[in-house]
Amino acid sequence: QETKQHLIDASNDPLSVVIVGIGEADFSGMEFLDSFDTATEDGRDITKFVRFNDYKSYNALTEAVLDEIPDQLVDYYYDRGILPGQDEGFSQDQVEIQPADDDERTFTFLG
Repeated sequence: QETKQHLIDASNDPLSVVIVGIGEADFSGMEFLDSFDTATEDGRDITKFVRFNDYKSYNALTEAVLDEIPDQLVDYYYDRGILPGQDEGFSQDQVEIQPADDDERTFTFLG
């Protein structure tokens, strides 16, 4: 219950929590963390639990793991009145684009 309350408290931040259960263990505790009842609980649903063994392909697993995150993100911004295309009160003159780091990590990452 304490962990669930921490997740509810964390739902005030732009955060998603994904839990992947691997193996044949008893995951009822993880399923409890994933359950969210808007009628009785404050905050947003930010937790997703997926059983690894329930998926036959990595594509299906990836889809299951990520499927709630877009809605969670939209809910966060919508609840705060931050809408797409809304002017946030800055001008393009205030935006400075930094050059890429000129080191080996950059070249290795970029190929």
